[in-house]
Parts: sequence; C-alpha cells; structure tokens
Amino acid sequence: MVSTSDHYSPSNSKHTTSNPAQARLPSLSPEFLAKHYPSSVSLVHVDVLTRHGERTPVSNFFKKLSPPHWDFCKTGNPLHADFIKTVGLYTNASPATASADRQGQQQQWSNHLFRKESRSVKAVFGIDDKEKQQTGDKNGSASGQPSEATCGFGQLTDVGRQSMTALGQHLRHLYVESLGLLPTSAPRRENNHGGPTGDLYLRSTSFSRAFESLQHTLGGLYPAALDAQSLFRINVRPSTRDNLLANFGCKNMVRLYKEFNIKAKEAALDEYNALCDDLLKLDGLRESYESRPKNVNIPMAILAWDTLASMRAHSIPLPSAIDDRLIERVAEMSSVEYLRSTWQSASLARLQIGSLAHELVANIVRSVELDRGTTPSNNNNSFHNNRWKMGIYSGHDTTISPLLAVFGTALANSEHNNAANNNNNSSNTAAWPPYGSSIRIELLKDDTTQRPAVRPAWEDDQAYHSEDLSMVPFDSRIRPINVPDSLYHWPPAKRGQSRNGGSDSDARFNPRATRDYYVRVWYNDRELQLPACLDPGAHHATLGTTTCTLDGFFKQIARFVPSEEESARGCNLPATGAAESQKS
Repeated sequence: MVSTSDHYSPSNSKHTTSNPAQARLPSLSPEFLAKHYPSSVSLVHVDVLTRHGERTPVSNFFKKLSPPHWDFCKTGNPLHADFIKTVGLYTNASPATASADRQGQQQQWSNHLFRKESRSVKAVFGIDDKEKQQTGDKNGSASGQPSEATCGFGQLTDVGRQSMTALGQHLRHLYVESLGLLPTSAPRRENNHGGPTGDLYLRSTSFSRAFESLQHTLGGLYPAALDAQSLFRINVRPSTRDNLLANFGCKNMVRLYKEFNIKAKEAALDEYNALCDDLLKLDGLRESYESRPKNVNIPMAILAWDTLASMRAHSIPLPSAIDDRLIERVAEMSSVEYLRSTWQSASLARLQIGSLAHELVANIVRSVELDRGTTPSNNNNSFHNNRWKMGIYSGHDTTISPLLAVFGTALANSEHNNAANNNNNSSNTAAWPPYGSSIRIELLKDDTTQRPAVRPAWEDDQAYHSEDLSMVPFDSRIRPINVPDSLYHWPPAKRGQSRNGGSDSDARFNPRATRDYYVRVWYNDRELQLPACLDPGAHHATLGTTTCTLDGFFKQIARFVPSEEESARGCNLPATGAAESQKS
C-alpha cells in the first residue's frame, strides 16, 4: 500500500531557492535593454538553442530515494497522449504495407516516444477507466497505482512546460515587443506555414520532451496563436542525420569520446573517488549501487545526478545528508564522466557538434547577405535561401554543452565557487546545462558607432583564406570553411571602377568588409566571453569584448566547422591520441 505522501507535486512540496538544476533568464528592465541594445545597434538575426524543460529521471535506479510515482504530469499527460496519437497517424502503418520511409519513421519515434519494454500506457498516462472502476480509487494513489498525473521516465513534466512557456514569454518580450525583430502576430495559414519562408525556423530532436518543449516555447512566444488559423512547421530530422545529437555512428568520435572521458576522470581522480565514497555512505543510494554487477563499471555520478537534478528541479525533499554542496559535487563529476571530454579535444568537438556549428554559421552568412540586399551565396539551396529572422532549435544538454566548448566556455559546476562569476559578463565557466537552458546567438549591425581603431593581427590573413580553405589546417583557419569569399567582396565597385574588365558590381577583396556586423552569444542570463574576441580590434568599441566583430566570431568558431567531406573523413580516421587539446 502506497500512501499519498509518496506522490509529490508542485502544490505540496517545499520550494527550493537557488537551484542549479534550473536555468535563469536576465531581467529585461529598461536599463538592461538600453545597455545591451542601444539605438545605434539593430538586431538582424538570432538563433536560439535550448535544452528541454524539467523532466523525470530516465530510470528508477534509486528506488529508495526517488518517489515511486512522479505526479507532475496532470496537465501534460492529455497533451502528451494527443501528441503520440498525432504522431501515430504518420508512423503506425503496419510493416507489411508501410513504405521504407514510413518504417524508418515508425522505428525512430517508437524509440524515443514510447518504449514498450520499459513502460506501459498505465505508467505513462495512469490506469485506465476499467481498472479505476475495479479498484474504486479515483486517483490510484491509495492503492499504489499510478494516477492520471503520473509521469513516465524521462517525460517532460508540468514544471518543464511552465519553464519552456516562460522562456517563450521572455523571447517575446525581448525580440517581439522590445526589439521588433519578429511580428507581433503569429504566421497565419493563409500567409505562410511558418516554415523556411516565414519569420521562424523551428526544429526539434525526435525526443518527445524536446518536441513538446518547443511547442510550449512557441506558446509563450505567440500566446494568442491558439486558433486553427495559426500553423507552425516544426522540422524533425531522422536521428542518423540530426546534428542536434552526437552521431554515435561516427566510429572515430566514439573512440575519442571514450579516450578523453578516461583522461578527464584521471585528471579529477581524487575528487571523483572522494565523491563515490560519500555516495556509497548514503542510505537510498548505496543499495542501488551495490545491486549492480561488480564487474560492471557504472557511471556513479551521472546516475545520481539524473535523479537528484530532477528531484531538486521539482522541489522534492531530499535527505538531510544530501545538501547543496554534495549536489554540486555530483553535477561537477557528472560533467567529468559525460561532458568535459569535449572541452579537451577540438577534434572531438568537431565530430560531436561541427555539423550544427556549420549550419549556424550558414545562418549568419545568409542573414548578412540578405541584409545587404544581395543574393545568398547558397541560392541553389532552398534551406539557406530563406528570410527567417529567428531559428529555435530544441535539443538536450548534449546539444548545449559542446556548443559551450566551441565558444570557449569551460564546464565548472560549483555554484558556490562561481557565484561571483555568474554576475560577471566575462566569465568563461558554466555549470552542467540546467533544464530549460538556452544559448542565443545574436547577429547585430552597427554602422554608426566608431569602429575599433586597432585591427586584429590576423585580419589581413583573410586574403590567404580566399583560396581553398580545405588546404588550411583547422587550427590555422580564421574563418569557417563555409564562409564564402563573396562576403568580403564588398561594397560593390562604383560604375566605371570595376576591376579586370568585370561587371560594374564587381568589388575587390576587402578584409574589413564585415566590419558593420557583430555577434553576441548569451547563455541563460549572461553574455559569453569568446576568447578570440578579446583580441584588440575584435570586439565592439562600446559594447565591450563580449560583442564580437563578425570576423572575431568567425575566428573563434572556425576550427570547429568542418565541411561535409571533412566530417566524413574525420569519422573514418584512426584515433590520433590525446595530445591535442582545445588550447592547442
């Protein structure tokens, strides 16, 4: 018999104040807006990359610590059921009659939405009406059965839905109401489909918690868009081609990942072992660890973090022995087990997130070209030849963390040790990406403020990069391989001044052609300091070093952006050893 005290929900649990499991957003005060978005600066484009909202643990590993039922999905379960039903319209064809594409979709969605071997309809949506009548228990809690509010493993909870709605509201306040980047009304069916030709590009991984998080972000961004006249197109790629997820079909990435994970753990071995010893002393954790086979090397920290972070995010009471400092240590060692390897190897980061970085660079290039009124260089590609002003990508901690490494932001999880840095815009440390985390990449334009008087030492090397970039080693590149030379043939030559008998629109190569454009990267509630943008002349004259010149941003990200051919070759290369690091 399970008592009702075994069910926790936001209404009956104690609120926890400083919570490292949940993301923070900056307050959009008039002072904040005036400081970061002065009248001389206009916003051209923004890409928003998010981690899904709060969820339940992906497993019930700690049975004595975790509640037997997570009753945080009362509102979300009907929406989740409708979502799966809708997906079923496209994926539930029988294998005998389904096309190859349909069968691939069916396998993909069933893997991530509803694993029959690990859960049942009752576990996800509560017991059915027939069983309720048999037990005579309206909620199922007194009989020990899951209730209508019970969540499944890894499911987005009502808390997560609220967080993602709040993120959407934040985006609306900033980019719609304050800056006017997006229209005040959502795209309507008769105008466009909210796809690549509209103002928004929307993409999610195939995990339901990411997809539903994006739905609620949209609900906050356009709260009035609830009628049938509004239509958004959310793009979902097959998992084998989804660059929001690491490609574990890439053999060299897997080799490097394992190699650098071992080295990351060795570098923090004393602290890691001390944490493991402390975890084994705790009732509710020790029994679960000891139940695993002795010859199996288990990731002790990440197993604990999955449950503890979810409990903290939902304000579920924890034993007194599990204090804030222990949770921070668990988070830090989880990053050692799972995330920090990306910071140690540029090759690994390229293989993990390079394809997404390539896409984000292409978005910026396209936006600059369109802002200039020129034809996008990839005008034969319908994806890149579009005019959307904001992209929202809904992913995971494994989407956010590698991007932080690309931007030069190390993972350092201790909230106590980094409390001062959290209020310092130049901080280059970040915690394990909390639920609802977001990275915002803003493309800005300022053609009135005095430009930097000093030129970066590497700026004239742009001419060297006007040849075949694939011949330039990654660590020597100062612009990504998919930034075209045409971006630097600007402004157009005046009539009668064209070179080599070319057209009047021809222009000489100009290494300062992009000097009116800047890029700023936000992570949750603070600006990120990209190391390359510290160079003299590589940042905005008045907004400071966190607002990179476009070329400063390109220099920071260049060595992490492979071409499609380089990605394919990189996956087939033998492991190169651990000599290379991010600082090489």
